[in-house]
Amino acid sequence: MTVRTAEVRAYNTRQRHILAGRTLPSADELLRLMPFFEDSIREDVLEWAKGEIACLERLDPPERQALLPFQGLLNDLEDSDVVGAKLAQRIDVLMLALAEEDREGRLRCSVYRAALGQHESMITLACNAATALAASAETSAELTLADFTLGWAALGWLAALATDDTFVPLSDHPRPERLESSTDTALWHGRAIVRFLSGEAPPKVLRRQNYRDEEIQHRDAAERKHWLIGKAGGALEEDLVAEWLGMSLPELRRYAEAGDLIAVDMDGRTVYPAFQLKNPTTILHMRKILSVMPIRDPWMRLEWFLTPDAALDNETPWDALQAGRQQDVLDCARSYGAE
Repeated sequence: MTVRTAEVRAYNTRQRHILAGRTLPSADELLRLMPFFEDSIREDVLEWAKGEIACLERLDPPERQALLPFQGLLNDLEDSDVVGAKLAQRIDVLMLALAEEDREGRLRCSVYRAALGQHESMITLACNAATALAASAETSAELTLADFTLGWAALGWLAALATDDTFVPLSDHPRPERLESSTDTALWHGRAIVRFLSGEAPPKVLRRQNYRDEEIQHRDAAERKHWLIGKAGGALEEDLVAEWLGMSLPELRRYAEAGDLIAVDMDGRTVYPAFQLKNPTTILHMRKILSVMPIRDPWMRLEWFLTPDAALDNETPWDALQAGRQQDVLDCARSYGAE
């Protein structure tokens, strides 16, 4: 099974525009696990709410039943203290106010609710993706990238549900691994399952090893490297990374040689610590940080990202980056290894 190169390029271009904040993803794109606006569910909901309020304010009063819920949602979004559960409650109220025929709006709300961890919405998205994929299978003669992404979504959201501790498998198989967010979990497992079903080799991941920090100090260099890879979420083989980035292997190697990604030698082969490839936004941040770092040794760079730093309030640079402290991490990177 192959997907035309033009489709992949168009898909990657659309992703870049969404992540750069140049365009808001459609509900259908969100269903197919495209990224949120600027890779932030909060920014995505905010931009959508602003646009919907502007449209509703031009309508006659009888058609404005969703205006107040949208305004309440917008007020909450502009308060930086409002997160998680309260935001989910606001979206629940809004969904009840949307007209039955507003399928675009209701689908968006389902995506937001699923991303915030609501099981019912995960099931809704899996069913919607499966419905669209079944319709395509009945009417299309050729597999498209849209079909692949619908497969990722349908299977991925079911896998995300299966990672929950409330689910107890009746088979002997262990639950899938839960990633940092529901959306990341759905995308990762959905892609992996579709790759497997399409006959591709599964990604080779060096799994985490549960060594305590204090024990590592007494282990040899090889053990230390395995521990670092575990802290980085595992390592990915070159072919998988090239596919994920839409590059050829020579392009990827040039990218790594330029210092734009961390590539390390592990047991005689080149692998890429997985944490830096979480999503396109993370890749862009990593490239910027690595570009100002005087130290060039990839293992030293990896260790720096995963070691608590007093300048970052004893957070690791990686944790600080995920917390939104990009400038602080950049400042620390500039001084790492400098005379």
